[in-house]
Amino acid sequence: MSVATEPAADLSSCRGASVIYRRGEAEVRALVEVDLTIAAGESVALQGPSGSGKTTLLHLLGGLLVPTAGEVLWRGEVLSSLDAASRGRSRAGGIAYVLQGSNLLPTFSVFENVAFAAWVAERAGLLVRHGPSELLQLVGLGGKGAALPSEISGGEAQRVALARALAQSPELLLCDEPTGHLDSDTASRVLDLLEALQERFGFSLAIATHDRGVADRWNRQVRLGDGRIVARESS
Repeated sequence: MSVATEPAADLSSCRGASVIYRRGEAEVRALVEVDLTIAAGESVALQGPSGSGKTTLLHLLGGLLVPTAGEVLWRGEVLSSLDAASRGRSRAGGIAYVLQGSNLLPTFSVFENVAFAAWVAERAGLLVRHGPSELLQLVGLGGKGAALPSEISGGEAQRVALARALAQSPELLLCDEPTGHLDSDTASRVLDLLEALQERFGFSLAIATHDRGVADRWNRQVRLGDGRIVARESS
């Protein structure tokens, strides 16, 4: 289990957040009155089957979506009340993503993928504390900087994705099924690395997974079903 410091102030939260889509005359309730708080330095696993609302909840926390009802807060600011550009600026100020597919830029080298993320962060006015070479060393890919994404394994690509996220010096890292396409041994190594990086850098973590074994590695587990939180547990 990832060991975090004593949780401090609330960093990110949803209050009565619902997301409703309309498909013609049909109404799809992706999330229903969700209350969730993530404190500084803690890790939360969002666990549930496909369609349970995990990804939608991550997108709310990251400011990619606004709720149909309720509100989302980031560092005390009502993120869901802002327009898209303002949400983007708030997101750039401390939220990073790692997705199931690494989504690396295919024509950029491993080094360039991480360097580009650092450049974007600097352009957003963030203090970039670690250079691309140092981050690649931290994720065990110091010798792979010149390789293209097509020349590395899936597990290595996820390590690059972690380095790229860390280049943004995040306070909150959102991971959407980051090991879903990896074999069990490779997935375990990536998760071990994620735990070590959280302990080193102290960011908060929200990770969506369908796998109960993955969820059990983190401080808290929040189980979702049909867009609702159905259980909360602590490890």
